[in-house]
Amino acid sequence: MATSYPISAVSKLTGIPLDTLRAWERRYHAVIPKRAGRGRVYSEDQIQRLLLLRRAVDQGHSIGQVAVLGDRQLRELLEKSSAIAEGEDASNRTEANALLAPVLHALDRFDYAGIDREINRLAAALGSPRNFVHQAALPLMRTVGERWHEGKCSIAQEHMLTSLLTALLASLVRTYTPLNPAARVLLATPRNERHAFPTLAAAMLAAAGGMGTIYLGTDLPSADIVLAARKSEADVVLLSLSSVPNSETLNDLEYIARKAPRAAALWLGGSPGLHLDEATAGSRWLVVQDFSALEHQLAARGARF
Repeated sequence: MATSYPISAVSKLTGIPLDTLRAWERRYHAVIPKRAGRGRVYSEDQIQRLLLLRRAVDQGHSIGQVAVLGDRQLRELLEKSSAIAEGEDASNRTEANALLAPVLHALDRFDYAGIDREINRLAAALGSPRNFVHQAALPLMRTVGERWHEGKCSIAQEHMLTSLLTALLASLVRTYTPLNPAARVLLATPRNERHAFPTLAAAMLAAAGGMGTIYLGTDLPSADIVLAARKSEADVVLLSLSSVPNSETLNDLEYIARKAPRAAALWLGGSPGLHLDEATAGSRWLVVQDFSALEHQLAARGARF
């Protein structure tokens, strides 16, 4: 017997918000689910089609243009777009290397003031905080991570760069958070998670999109996260993990899922392949796999990029 999925499960599997799914069906007939006793149900083929459509939209195609295409046409379009993107990526990597070189040269010399000066210069030159995150902050951290794995960079250098980028992102978040946001996003890490940079990068993207940001910091007890979500009336609670959650972290996530306001969406960012068991902590959490997926979710909440 073919498996069918309710709309809530489809939203989690595809990363497409419920409101967006309904709009794609109503306006563009992207898929036509069957009706069951408890509402819409979707086939595995329809989920695969929705994943194709989401990839196409993420690449810049409008849903109105791609919803009329068959699955085979969608795959061909994505293949062509990927081939073009690969060529652009090679060119972009060359440009990125030149852009980041002054920072990396200062890092090689352990020149703290030089690193600080160069990343501030980049922030000013790139024109917007979103550009700084995508074109400077994230590539710098990836490059330094790769160098560390290759034995070309010390932990001390990685910590130096992270601390300076974290301080700059924190100041930019304060500067760009609007007075009348479309929605409020609370950001933190749970207990024993002390990596602030990914959470601050996410806060910067939220602020750049016109969202209200409430950055709580790292290593927070679950009860404090719930209290902050209630008091701030957060529309979204976004937590960041640096690794696959252990039993203690899963217990904290389950507690937050039970105690957080029902109106607040719960998002979890982390390592590729992160998955939560629906029977435990995963019942309310939407796993956001990368920053592109995060921007997609923020846009569904009213962010403008």
